[in-house]
Amino acid sequence: MKQFRVVLIKPSKYDLNGSVERFKKGYMPNATLYHIASLTPSQLDDFPVTVHTVDEYVHQDLDYLRLLHHESGALTLLALVGVQSHQFHRALDLAAYARNHGVQHCVIGGPHPMTCDTSDLQGRGVSFALAEAELIWREILEDAVRGELKPLYGAERRWAEQLPSVVINPPSPSDLARYGAPVLGIYPVRGCPYRCNYCSVIKISGRAVRSPDIDSTLESLRRATSSRVIAGHDRRAA
Repeated sequence: MKQFRVVLIKPSKYDLNGSVERFKKGYMPNATLYHIASLTPSQLDDFPVTVHTVDEYVHQDLDYLRLLHHESGALTLLALVGVQSHQFHRALDLAAYARNHGVQHCVIGGPHPMTCDTSDLQGRGVSFALAEAELIWREILEDAVRGELKPLYGAERRWAEQLPSVVINPPSPSDLARYGAPVLGIYPVRGCPYRCNYCSVIKISGRAVRSPDIDSTLESLRRATSSRVIAGHDRRAA
């Protein structure tokens, strides 16, 4: 049976001399990686699904780049997640690297494609996600399994009216070892009713304050506690 590999990467950025910025240890795990991993089913259209999460900031080794090569007997989707403007060029380069090594499906999502014009880059082999993952992630997965991604996802609607009840699975011990603080970011609330002109939250998450079912948040906390992860809210990952 063919395997469906979903590779989630939070890209780093280039420093002033053009090198990829990396650190021996980060402060805390990126919340977006584990949120989207938890939205991903274990099986789709009879394809068993494996999920790989990579926070490029704390990967000094380059073994993860092997995930961006076509693998015989596997279908691969590369998703560059939580991409901010200073990470956008790195995200494009990772997508280009994957395409050059036989990976057919690549998508970039996060604050930059949600709030900035990417029209000059559309239709060139990389898709862009313009909405919250809860609205479009399942469609992206299904399109990848069935053959081809659309150039854009979420152009008609950016925010979900109601956040689904998603239980977040905490990072593995090996992932946590890359950080100084064993903290899991979760989403007990999203959106902001204020209109501050200096803040990006209302552009990314909207003005309607939304929360998932409290039971899913409590279960995320239980799993984090049982895994000896301290659960907290990382607003930056929204």
